[in-house]
Amino acid sequence: MPNQIRLTVLGPRGGGRAGAAGGGDRAPRDCDVIVTAPPGTVLAAIAGGLGAALAAATGPGGEGGGQPASGGETVAVYAGGRRLDPQRQVVGEPPLVDGAVISLHGPADEPASPTPGGLRLEAVAGPDSGGVYLLHAGRVRIGRSAEADVVLDDPDVSRLHCVVAVAADGGVSVADLGSTNGTTVDGVPVGERLAALPPGAALRVGESVLRLCVGARPADERLAPTPEAGLHTGADPGAHTGARPGGHGSYGTHGSGLVPGAATPPPPGGEASATGPGPDGVEQRGRGLAAWARRWGARPGRVDPPHPRAHSATPPAPDAATPHTPRAPHGGPPVGPGLPLPPPSDEPRSGRWPDAAELLLTALDGGPRLWERGPGHPDALTVRLGTAHRAPRHPSGRTSAVPLTVGLREVGSLGLAGPRARLLGLTRSVLAQLTALHPPSALEVVVLAAGRGRRVRDWTWLGWLPHPRPEHGQDCRLLFGFDREQATARTDELVRRLEDGPLGADWATAEPAAVRAAAQAYRGPATVLVVDGDPGAAALRETVARLTATGAAAGVHVLCLTETPPATPSSPVAETLSAAYSAFPAFRGCGAVALLSGAVATAVRLVRRGGDPGGELATVDGVSAAWAQRFARALAPARESSGALPAADRPAAALPSSARLLDELGLARATPAALRARWASVADRSGGAGVVFGAGRRGPVTADLAVDRSHLLVSGTAGSGKTELLCSLAASLCAFDRPDRLALVLVDGRDGGGDGEGRGLMACAELPHATTYLPAGDPVRMRAFAQALSAELKRRAELFNGRAYEEWARANGAGARGYEAGAREAGDAEDPQDRATARIGRQGAARPQPVPGPDSDRGTLRLRPAASRPAANGEVAPVDGPPPRLVVLVDDFDALVDPALGNPGRPAAGSVVRALESVARDGARLGVHLVAATGRPDRTAQTLTDQGAALRVSLDGEPGDEEHQVGRGVLHRPDGTAVPFQGARVTGRIPRTATTRPTVVALDWERAGDPPTRRPVRELGNGPTDLALLASALERATREATAARPPALL
Repeated sequence: MPNQIRLTVLGPRGGGRAGAAGGGDRAPRDCDVIVTAPPGTVLAAIAGGLGAALAAATGPGGEGGGQPASGGETVAVYAGGRRLDPQRQVVGEPPLVDGAVISLHGPADEPASPTPGGLRLEAVAGPDSGGVYLLHAGRVRIGRSAEADVVLDDPDVSRLHCVVAVAADGGVSVADLGSTNGTTVDGVPVGERLAALPPGAALRVGESVLRLCVGARPADERLAPTPEAGLHTGADPGAHTGARPGGHGSYGTHGSGLVPGAATPPPPGGEASATGPGPDGVEQRGRGLAAWARRWGARPGRVDPPHPRAHSATPPAPDAATPHTPRAPHGGPPVGPGLPLPPPSDEPRSGRWPDAAELLLTALDGGPRLWERGPGHPDALTVRLGTAHRAPRHPSGRTSAVPLTVGLREVGSLGLAGPRARLLGLTRSVLAQLTALHPPSALEVVVLAAGRGRRVRDWTWLGWLPHPRPEHGQDCRLLFGFDREQATARTDELVRRLEDGPLGADWATAEPAAVRAAAQAYRGPATVLVVDGDPGAAALRETVARLTATGAAAGVHVLCLTETPPATPSSPVAETLSAAYSAFPAFRGCGAVALLSGAVATAVRLVRRGGDPGGELATVDGVSAAWAQRFARALAPARESSGALPAADRPAAALPSSARLLDELGLARATPAALRARWASVADRSGGAGVVFGAGRRGPVTADLAVDRSHLLVSGTAGSGKTELLCSLAASLCAFDRPDRLALVLVDGRDGGGDGEGRGLMACAELPHATTYLPAGDPVRMRAFAQALSAELKRRAELFNGRAYEEWARANGAGARGYEAGAREAGDAEDPQDRATARIGRQGAARPQPVPGPDSDRGTLRLRPAASRPAANGEVAPVDGPPPRLVVLVDDFDALVDPALGNPGRPAAGSVVRALESVARDGARLGVHLVAATGRPDRTAQTLTDQGAALRVSLDGEPGDEEHQVGRGVLHRPDGTAVPFQGARVTGRIPRTATTRPTVVALDWERAGDPPTRRPVRELGNGPTDLALLASALERATREATAARPPALL
């Protein structure tokens, strides 16, 4: 499949992108684009398109629609200050990844390179938190005005509030600059004379708290770059029961590594340094700062490399069970031999509730806390709203600070009210926590915001994140609703999810007790619906109100935003709540409401339903639009590893109108290495018979004939897609296991006249697993087939001596030797380069062929002696284990049961049916399975094939369908459940879109919630089919795995 990435393109001397798309004014010479390109496309193929898109978007005509890529123009492309090689830089590989910022014709400003052992200030609490500032030798002024080196958007901070001085020996001190509200270090007031600022200390200015950190964050885990346009994380969400070990108890002291989307990679040597004992005698790793963030729009002079003598020392990690226990702060330059460590600070630690600075650093370097919370995590969907500063608990007079948190699972939906500027800062902080700690498989984010222009730009930063992507079949580019049509589509999608949930179709009228019980029991993926103000239309307003009150039963949690004056003594909480209810009726359904309070709205008051009317008060923790932009771009290229969430836990989505088998198998690029890896991943060494039917509402619909110990019967009228489905089932079986462990027998009841391109099952005869193909037109061959199949069943019964196939296989080793070789080959070829080497290196291997002998002459699948299996080099390779599983696929079974007059195979049809009935009666126990399709169920109703099939597929569409869709069916499982699906197609030819040229299109955020404009997908009239491509890859994988084919029945 083609890669698709989103980039921001800066024009000549375009400078930075301060505030663009995140809430500030757009730079005059930049645009956002979507690049679609086949894997392996180089920059030269899209450079011309980037220039054309920028010219169209920023020229006299205004916003343009973008242009197809063109390699004919010479355009210099820079990532930061580095010019990219147009012939070597691959689209989708760092730094040209999703969310990156590039410039044309000249370099752009970029952050200073990270330096090991740096001193930095991290804004860990307050209305403008999240900033990370590297300190230089000299003085750094902190304040609210543009003259300050570190600017904080905090009304309680003076224009020039305090100064932090870094001495030549690395010592740090701080002095107040005559501020109105004063400066404290760990709760102790600081005067106008310089006072020591020890590492780990909390510097409070106004309502903001900054922490001095020393050294780098540990490089425990990193995002792994892959050939696809993304960086994959191998985290196992939901597997954690608390904070990870490894130094998560202090602000911004965990994780290090690759910086997704950075303009330039970290310099060599910036991630490693020597090891040594820490301040507590514990061996510590000296670590380089491989990822850091300076505030967007900050002046270059504000952040400089630290003094070269600075070094790092990190205390041991806290116990996850006591995340708020004070610990010894970081050691650092001012601490030397014979000098005691400074007293511990009681400021809030981020082991359990990370602050915004830690979130940003986690997003930048893909640290171990990225996406750590799955549906089963005890702190899932719990967010931090602010920080409550409490009275001193120590004789030293130091204050303690405790995060104010709220769990969406507990309250259902959360209302946020206050002045818009501060309200957006709090909302950005909440959403950043949710998206940094929860993977996209466990959380999706939907946004409804009525209006255009600035209101849309307030939310486009979310579009860079993976969480608003439509991963469950939603018909849009992003889960945004910026107009009535988009909002209606988004709410309809959520309504379908509620109807599919535990409350069923009556979810809107369910009793509160039933809603609470269902919400407490729900442990699937969640959806956070952000509703920015009253949606307007009466129908939308009513739907949002119902989702707010009831949605938690199916994991839908609503964040309701409304603009109100802050709660003050002159406007108490009751009046503010009343104003919110009047402006946005859905507020009444929220289980808790966070009201911004105080004269300048820098406090937050959390009022829970049924709790204290006065609520809980804390200083609000907010982040700026520029911070959110930086955070989202850092996470843009991150992708989860496959299989992150079980199919049963995925939200239901509408069935697609068509499905491609290779996509459902996860083999968009069907290569021998990928197939061998699939074969080697079969956990049960006795094998299986896994089939893929097509696309369902929660992903691919699958079954295993061996696990269900059953046969499969497919029924449908002429033209419903029976033959195509059988071809797909045959192909999926071949992708499931090796041909020496799973074999196919193909029977065409109408002599190859099915509906799969008019060839019946003959199209599957090229699969290496297919040992026999029988068209029902030759009575002599049909009788021989019936005898051979019956003899095979008899031989297996004698061989197994009353035991089931699986039991006999386990007792006899199940062919473990052959599988060990396949597993080694697949394991050695996990890396893309290794896979390519393994594939090329074995292309000349000879294809193993069956050795003539008594077994093959008798037409049975007898287990051959170990000395009779040929290896790839022509020599004999030993093999142990049971005979392969055998799957007999029969098309038009009804034509065999009741053949038409004049059918040349009519005299022998009864023999074939009796042999197939034997398979239906005894085959499952002997490792032989039957898959039959009938167009006349009334003719086959009395057969053992029909009566013994516990797995059934009906291709007559879903009940209530007004128009029948070819391939639309329902799978009926043995437990009585019915699963609708769209049958996967495999005999279609390669779509033209698979060979499309790269394109560059301007990104219109306002239309991101519209259905995507799809070009008509036409098949290559003279190109190969997907089945032919898969058969070729299977053939090569069979040779490379030295897997011998079993002999044919005939």
